[in-house]
Amino acid sequence: MCDPVTLTVLAAGVGAFGQVRGGQAAAAQGKFEQKVANQNAQIEDRNRIDAISRGETDQRNHYRRLAQAMGEARVRNSGLGLDTGFGSAASLEEDISLIGYEDSGALAENTNKEVMGYDINAANYRMEGAAASARGKAAKQAGYIGAAGTLLGAAAQIKGKMPPKKAG
Repeated sequence: MCDPVTLTVLAAGVGAFGQVRGGQAAAAQGKFEQKVANQNAQIEDRNRIDAISRGETDQRNHYRRLAQAMGEARVRNSGLGLDTGFGSAASLEEDISLIGYEDSGALAENTNKEVMGYDINAANYRMEGAAASARGKAAKQAGYIGAAGTLLGAAAQIKGKMPPKKAG
């Protein structure tokens, strides 16, 4: 059987080691969570680029449909013998154009909202990653501080168990 001083030293060493290892594990977990969050942010960045590209394609296709509708209206009105630059024929073309521009604005606004959503998500993921890293670093520091406290506490206990020094 070990004497009380040896047991105290061993217990303190094991406790301190456990605290250091716990802090290191938490730091590793924080780094892992940061990597995952950064990967998620990169996915959101790619989604943002895709949304912009799709928005541009939607706008291009919309203007093609608008031009087709305008052309069909002109052909129809010309076929009816109407002057396409005057009266109800011109008014019809203006209405088609106005509705087309309103729809284009709605397409642009929807694309911008989608892009903003991806930007916000990416920023949130990056902040989440930074927070995970900070938590890991704090846990690692806490492990070292806890280990030091355990060792100092054990030293105080050992000092209390030591016989007093004899005066010389």
